[in-house]
Amino acid sequence: MRLRKPGPDEIHGLLRSRALAFSYPELGATREMGRARPASLANRYDFDHHEFELGRGVELFHKASEAVRAWQHLAIPWLTFHGVEQPVTQDGTVASLVSVMGLWFLNPCRVVYADFEGRETNGFAYGTLDGHAACGEERFRVRYERASERVYYEITAFSRPALGVVRLGYPLARRIQRRFALGSARALGDAIPRP
Repeated sequence: MRLRKPGPDEIHGLLRSRALAFSYPELGATREMGRARPASLANRYDFDHHEFELGRGVELFHKASEAVRAWQHLAIPWLTFHGVEQPVTQDGTVASLVSVMGLWFLNPCRVVYADFEGRETNGFAYGTLDGHAACGEERFRVRYERASERVYYEITAFSRPALGVVRLGYPLARRIQRRFALGSARALGDAIPRP
């Protein structure tokens, strides 16, 4: 948290730093998560699962998968992401920058796993690093249902506040997380070329 907007040097230094550690111990826990709250995390984290239907067809599935791989689902107008110039890669570091009520939050994350070789699901998860306003993991996945040919975009996450100011503003933090999910779905929808 900062009172002033961080400059490019500070942001790039953060992205290059390999000293930042993950701020939670359950690395990769989103890999097998579905719609239900996992019992193993229920007492320590909030759980979120959002699902958005994008349309139908295997071609749409591939386009949506490539858009997620290119970070286009994070082109949210009120949020700036840094480190997204290259496609998603294992261990890649990114940071979101957002201003809330006059305070600046620079939130670093690192890709925990990425799988874009699937025939029915493609996506990745990143986990929070020290200094992030929250701690936890978030998975972004595109899913194709062969029987119906429907394509879905899913966001699955577990998190809890990491900073005292976020704990104090907990209801606002949860609203921002919901707004992020809706903004991400809108950004992905806008990024997919349509016939």
